[in-house]
Amino acid sequence: MVKFLRIGLILLCAVSLVSGCANMTARQKGFMKGAAVGAAICGGTAAYVGHQNDSNPDKAALTGALACGLVGGTIGAILAKEDVVVPPEPVVEPMPEPVPEPEPEPAVVKEVEEEVVVVEVPEKIVLRGINFDFDKSDIKPEFVPVLDEAVEILKEHPDTNVIIEGHTDWTGTEKYNQGLSERRAASVFNYLVEKGISQNSLETVGYGEAAPIADNHTQEGRSMNRRVVFKILD
Repeated sequence: MVKFLRIGLILLCAVSLVSGCANMTARQKGFMKGAAVGAAICGGTAAYVGHQNDSNPDKAALTGALACGLVGGTIGAILAKEDVVVPPEPVVEPMPEPVPEPEPEPAVVKEVEEEVVVVEVPEKIVLRGINFDFDKSDIKPEFVPVLDEAVEILKEHPDTNVIIEGHTDWTGTEKYNQGLSERRAASVFNYLVEKGISQNSLETVGYGEAAPIADNHTQEGRSMNRRVVFKILD
């Protein structure tokens, strides 16, 4: 019996050494350990029982060792935990931060100095004319507002020079009509001067019957030809 106990201990040590091999799995190591322990314990027990019964103790020990070795190995393999190889966690490299695109350079705006050209447009001055009765040179009351309007315009433009033109219809002789046209122009000249217009800016001229604007064969046409008009000098 002591012999088989020694054999079992030796077997157990050998199994311990073998189970330390790196190439064996956890279940294989468990089987080897369980088998060694079962063989050592059951082999010795079987030899002792055989010796007490006067049977062959060596045969009983061997039979018990094999049987218990298989049972112990199976139990050891079942109880052993299979080695689980845990793969290393993958190393996740941090994503590089996106490099912002460079902002476009601002467009160079050339400042262009605008040349402002001021063009003075002369104001158009309009002076309305007046008409006279037949063979008369005095100013009719209905045309006084027209001449007063001319006075205001000329005062606003003191540098304006004006020619006062006198006209007649063709009734009468040319010589008489020439004198009558000059008197009509002078009548308007005097009115403007009396209202404050400088006589240096005024000039008179008579055209007689030479420049009609309407038909002298009709009364209406002749009335239109008996007139005084203003001509603005540049």
